[in-house]
Amino acid sequence: MEANANTPSLLDVVKSFTKLTVDDYQRTYSWEKDQLDEFFADLKETTASNEPHFFGTLILQSTGAGRAAVVDGQQRLTTTYVMVAALRDAALKLDSSVINEPGKLPIYVAQEAWNFLIPSNDPSVPRFLGNRFLTQIILDSILPEPDHQKRIQDSHTRITLKFRKAVKHLREILREDLEKYDTQELKLKRIYKLLFTLTQKFLVLRVMTENMTESLEIFLTLNNRGLPLGPSDIVRGEIIAARGGDLDDKAQIRLQEQIFNQWKTIEENVGDPEVFLRHYLVATSTKPVTKKHVVDRVVDRIKDDEGRKDSELAKQLWQDLIDASETYAYITNPGYASDSTYQLYLLDGLLKSHRIFMLGLLRSKASASETAECIRLLFVLCFRYTMAGLNAQQLENFFQKQCEYIGNNEPMSFIQSNLKEKIGEILLDVEKYMKNEGDSGFTGKAILHALNRYLAPSALQFPLDSKIHLEHIAPQTSNIEWMNDLYSGHEELFDGYDDRISEIGNLTLLDFKINTELQRSAFIIKKEKYSDSVLKITKDLVSVVHWRQEEIEARTEWASKMFDLVWAVNSDLSKLETFPAWYSNRN
Repeated sequence: MEANANTPSLLDVVKSFTKLTVDDYQRTYSWEKDQLDEFFADLKETTASNEPHFFGTLILQSTGAGRAAVVDGQQRLTTTYVMVAALRDAALKLDSSVINEPGKLPIYVAQEAWNFLIPSNDPSVPRFLGNRFLTQIILDSILPEPDHQKRIQDSHTRITLKFRKAVKHLREILREDLEKYDTQELKLKRIYKLLFTLTQKFLVLRVMTENMTESLEIFLTLNNRGLPLGPSDIVRGEIIAARGGDLDDKAQIRLQEQIFNQWKTIEENVGDPEVFLRHYLVATSTKPVTKKHVVDRVVDRIKDDEGRKDSELAKQLWQDLIDASETYAYITNPGYASDSTYQLYLLDGLLKSHRIFMLGLLRSKASASETAECIRLLFVLCFRYTMAGLNAQQLENFFQKQCEYIGNNEPMSFIQSNLKEKIGEILLDVEKYMKNEGDSGFTGKAILHALNRYLAPSALQFPLDSKIHLEHIAPQTSNIEWMNDLYSGHEELFDGYDDRISEIGNLTLLDFKINTELQRSAFIIKKEKYSDSVLKITKDLVSVVHWRQEEIEARTEWASKMFDLVWAVNSDLSKLETFPAWYSNRN
């Protein structure tokens, strides 16, 4: 790859601007030792090969004549800026920073670095500034020449810790690299080669945008080497801007640090902040909310009647996000002790849109019994809807409408009636699904886990995690012995083996006590291991004499009928039967 208009060098990009800034919504500097070492390794390798190196994407949003905000690439640009300054410092510490070779013009190495660092002859005005937290460190300890630099403090605001460590580490790995060269002349040539490579051989894909909506839309289609920027980061910046518009710099920094720390709490609560933020907005509004419209929806909420960002509205929205994140944490990590928490636990493995409805429900004034019934009906609806293969967006729209009703203080009986009506609209052939989709994805495993729980409610319960394996009783990889057993020697049926073994009737769950190396063992051997299981549906198989096509078909029918007892508008768990009991009564 060579430098061109689409993939210019870092120097070409930087020198086309007098000012590059990082807005407050951006995450602060986050690269750690491994990323810095990889960066320097790339630099050394590219220097040795003299071949161009693609450094990633830079998305820059124009903010006026010769100025731009860095939307994507701030980690790379910040690291580069620090390294160029370190190379300049290393050159200035030598007796001379000029390379003189016969027949060639002198190369002023320090000046080459200055050309990258500043846009004019004023050495106190940087071309690039990090976010508000990093600005003073750059101005005091990086931009000035070594004799005028302030020592980087070991203690400072926690939010700058990774940046301060990065500056020290980059300087140290450069020092170690230069120690390999014996003379000052060789050291200076090495410094220049590294500087030339970094600024002119490191190429980027430059994308220019005119506004934040366009920037975000482009960003969401791209990937990069650093931590990704998402709508939630920009939302955080909009909140900071609205709340801090009238504050001085010190107060702004305090506000930013407070919001960044609170955001860490939100992230810990919700796991995926992008999903949470969109779910929150869907649950609390009546308009559709796609990922690229998240920022617009937030900005609309923090504007006053005259269209100006309002500090109090921003403060209220931010506090509501914090509160909602705590509710969301419960929705996504409910445990599985009670029936309601267990149902939520399974739902979170099945889909995510149920969280929208739950945000509305759990922040309502519903009683404990009303909440439990709504969760049960939600459990029934989501499983049946997913198994029927219906449109996911329409289900999300339904949940959003219910949240609107809840927000308008409609009675819970009305919400429950809507859930029941929605369930009644679903056309689902349960037995057909159990035959065709038994072992595909999470659903079959969850159904078996739930039947086990409801058949043995007093038994010790285990989470549906990686320790619980989906076991094909007749194995997935066929052999002649199993095909003979399954079809009682009828060879004309052997071609149907793959379809038959995928039915839910041929599936059970293996717990951590069972050796999963059973694989293709005969049924009589498998049964010996099944007897050690802590899971009732697996232990029940011990009483089955043979494992043939007839048993698989019967057990699929049994699972379908038990499903209809549990996942029903009017469920009746009292009628649940184990497979051996049901099979015996059936025969």
